[in-house]
Amino acid sequence: MAKKKQVTPMRMRRRLNQRQEISAFGPLLVAGLIGLAIASLNAVAVAIVGLAPTIVLGLTAKGVNKSERVQCVGFMNIAGVIPFIATVMDQPRELMFIISNPINLATMYGASAVGYALIHVGPMVAAIVLQSLAQERIKTLNQQRQALIEQWGADVIGDKDDPEAEPSWAQGRRPSA
Repeated sequence: MAKKKQVTPMRMRRRLNQRQEISAFGPLLVAGLIGLAIASLNAVAVAIVGLAPTIVLGLTAKGVNKSERVQCVGFMNIAGVIPFIATVMDQPRELMFIISNPINLATMYGASAVGYALIHVGPMVAAIVLQSLAQERIKTLNQQRQALIEQWGADVIGDKDDPEAEPSWAQGRRPSA
């Protein structure tokens, strides 16, 4: 008889790691860099230096929302790098100035920092917006309830002292037991 392998915590962890989410952002980034290399190698050099935060996050990120985080930081980082890629494609001699200028690097990396900020601040902003929408909905429902009470009388809402009791308009249709 063959012995059955015991499932240890380490093996369970390996199984869980195999089912990680797959993002299309990485292959699209590589394809974009290859396409950019056809046009200009200098532009690829600026892209690799400028997209370093995205590349590092793509290689090291873990967790449930890995692809969303990589996309958020990546798209913001790409938005910060594109102007410098355009400059290098127009003036190839500017490559070393763009890569070595701290203001340019701060602009490129600052754009990825905005992506990180969106990751951390976005859920809080969404919660505030959803909470205000829910409060507005509650206010609307209370106004509609008040309009019904004015139109049909207080019996519509039932007896507040005995919440199990049916309103008087419904008592006439109750089946006799």
